[in-house]
Amino acid sequence: MVGLFVGSFLNVVVYRAPLGLSVSTPRSFCPTCDRQLAWWENVPVVSWLALRGRCHTCHEPISARYPLVEVATSAVFALTTWGWHGSAFSVGYCALGATAVAVGLIEYGGQRAPLSVGAAGASLGQVLVVGAAVWIGHPAVLVWSLVGTVAACALFAFLRMRDPDGQDPMWRGRSLLMAAGCWLGGLGGIAGRPVVAGVAAWILAEFASLVVLWSLRRRHATADGSSPARGVLASVASVPLVTGIAVALAVSLTVAA
Repeated sequence: MVGLFVGSFLNVVVYRAPLGLSVSTPRSFCPTCDRQLAWWENVPVVSWLALRGRCHTCHEPISARYPLVEVATSAVFALTTWGWHGSAFSVGYCALGATAVAVGLIEYGGQRAPLSVGAAGASLGQVLVVGAAVWIGHPAVLVWSLVGTVAACALFAFLRMRDPDGQDPMWRGRSLLMAAGCWLGGLGGIAGRPVVAGVAAWILAEFASLVVLWSLRRRHATADGSSPARGVLASVASVPLVTGIAVALAVSLTVAA
């Protein structure tokens, strides 16, 4: 249930953050007629179904992406809570997972994810993970999550020097590195295997994305002649860093569980 409501908020972040708009004000509104939505129009999934996917005022279609993001975020929260066996660490890792969802959706949508999105989510997740480690009395997770975050920040700085304008599609989504560092580092505090598995999955996903991207470019796919499946592959391949990180997070958590 928490994941559904967080997913509703992520829809706001994904729409407004790339445009430089505030994610807190004004309240949610219809992008077509600009009318602010009533509370009953903001209930995750239920409102979209009740409105039959259309605005209550202008009757323009509301993208199915909104309920799908809410359901997907809920699934991420469920997987994360299962992976951490319902412990206090679940809260911090859910925050990191939500950050991955937000950054990924922005990048796959063809826009650059602002650094503020990745930094805010990673910072919140780190604070919650450290708090859980202190509460439970697990210093290894505390130390390794901090080590992972620092290492990821160093890698982020290196990539930013190489590509200061963020034009290289290979490294788009690099703001997600900070959240990934905390995620993998914390899992490394439990056992070494999750980190190894995560890094291996990351490398494989990067390689697979590049192969798909090269194949699509070679075939000179066009918008008119492309199948939906090819369009999805093109979206995944266009941002290999985000794809690799997403796979690494899921694989490492599954191994740790």
